[in-house]
Amino acid sequence: MQLPALPSARYHLQTPSPLSPLLSLVNQQLITMTKLTLQDPTPGPPQSGDSSNLNLTHLDPIPSYEEAVSALPGPRPNALQILGATWGGVTVTADLQKLVGTSDKLALDMRTLHRHLHPDPAPGQIKVLTLLYRFEDDDNDDRFRLFSAAENAQPSKTTISRHAHANNTSSGGPRGRVRYIHEPLPRPWRAGPQGQVDILAVLYGPARVETASVLSVLSNHFEGRWGQVRMNNAFFGADPWPYERKSWVVYFRFVGGSRRVQVVTGWENGALEVPWTRD
Repeated sequence: MQLPALPSARYHLQTPSPLSPLLSLVNQQLITMTKLTLQDPTPGPPQSGDSSNLNLTHLDPIPSYEEAVSALPGPRPNALQILGATWGGVTVTADLQKLVGTSDKLALDMRTLHRHLHPDPAPGQIKVLTLLYRFEDDDNDDRFRLFSAAENAQPSKTTISRHAHANNTSSGGPRGRVRYIHEPLPRPWRAGPQGQVDILAVLYGPARVETASVLSVLSNHFEGRWGQVRMNNAFFGADPWPYERKSWVVYFRFVGGSRRVQVVTGWENGALEVPWTRD
């Protein structure tokens, strides 16, 4: 029995194009992307008139994390080693190293720094620059220097060099709040002889934190013995910068291994909960 011919306009089969798998993959990726919700780096509560956000879960900003260069001695492109740097809750180590270039010093002007560190990580907020550094010919691998300044700090200009590093802090404003730090750091903090983490420096706002209980919690967190840490006034035990939104920074390294300096930074009320590399 002969079957009737099928209408070609409806059932005509085409030879698959070699681009079909690629187009299918692209379409699949586009569909997936439409289901993602981008996270605002400076989130706030949804506006009452914005009904599209009312059913979304409010998330904290993810901390900015970076493994900086090794603090072990060795050939360096220049004498000034930028081990880590942050600006308004994000890491900017590479940007600061570019400003150093082939020189052995770094000139900073806090009034114009935003021109070099863009885009602005927190528009409308007073940002703090932190910088952990050392010099190639330092005779002690544990000798670190710290610079920290709010962008409205005084003095606004400073030079970091082997002959011009400072050992001072300064305050500004009616409450005498610290806005500027430039000093060599003491030996890294470690939780006893069995501690596996060196805490090099902790800052909340423009102030350095040295409270042993705070450093102990951070050390336990990085060693995996402590869960989420909420970085706020209650945790740090004080508000060093009332009425200002504060960024926080932790410089640390694991004992043994490569001894790489690691830095994590974020904003007040953010959570510290990112896994860390021990190598």
